[in-house]
Amino acid sequence: MKTCQFLLMLILCSAAPARAEEVDVAKVKEKYWAQGKESELGVVQNRRFASEGHWEADLFAGTIATDPFYSVSRVGGSLGYHPGPGLSVHAIGWKSSATDSDAYHQLRTEAPNADLYRNAPKAFYGLQANTELLYGKAALFGKMILYVDIFALAGAGMTSTESGSYLTPFAGIGQKIRLTDFALLHLDYRVMRFDETVRNSAGATRSRTNWSDALTLGLGILF
Repeated sequence: MKTCQFLLMLILCSAAPARAEEVDVAKVKEKYWAQGKESELGVVQNRRFASEGHWEADLFAGTIATDPFYSVSRVGGSLGYHPGPGLSVHAIGWKSSATDSDAYHQLRTEAPNADLYRNAPKAFYGLQANTELLYGKAALFGKMILYVDIFALAGAGMTSTESGSYLTPFAGIGQKIRLTDFALLHLDYRVMRFDETVRNSAGATRSRTNWSDALTLGLGILF
């Protein structure tokens, strides 16, 4: 009988759940979170570089896909102001240089009498607003910390072409990399739309909607 009671107690003890181990939060913080220093526990930290209240001047170059029968490059600049955190407004403009594209030369070779309609861009001038989407840091080859802003952009202006000037709204996305306290590198992409008149070699015209893709690389200075 005693043997049965002993076996029953042994079974009940082995089936009983073990008491959950208590976690010492202070020790975990000390080990994994900056030695328990509350000021260093935040994942999102204050910016190292502040743009609010500064003017920004930029010089840039890029390409724009606007007409399949032209290869277009452009150079320009902008002047902007940062009225608040993550927000800036810019006056922007560029001059375009258009040359005959490979598609144009190929079509002229294969079909010399083809009726081609096209319209070369000359320039663009407008206003643009930027609003920040993301801010963070990135390591370059483990040797250098880069401070990066990713922003959305939108605006409108006038596209000047061989056939006239046209109202052009646009939107896009960009990225800025802070090189120093006052110097930055930026890369952006924008989609632009306008209704234009195109001509053929005989002078006949027609209307079309133009969707242009513009890619820009530039250098900016804050002051």
